[in-house]
Amino acid sequence: MNDFERLLELRLKHLLDPVVATVPPRRRSRTPRRLTVLTVQSAGIELAVEAIPAIEPVPVTAQVTAVR
Repeated sequence: MNDFERLLELRLKHLLDPVVATVPPRRRSRTPRRLTVLTVQSAGIELAVEAIPAIEPVPVTAQVTAVR
């Protein structure tokens, strides 16, 4: 084994040691789980029959001060 292979082996061991040291995840139970099903339903909202009256613009005078 040359120095390059030894270096690769040491680095790989350094990277994999934390992975190997962890506890494996628990297995899923064999009992079937109930799945949540989402359905699309109409909202049941009706549109307004009368139109909303528009507000007419009102002219307003405002005082402006000059900036120096």
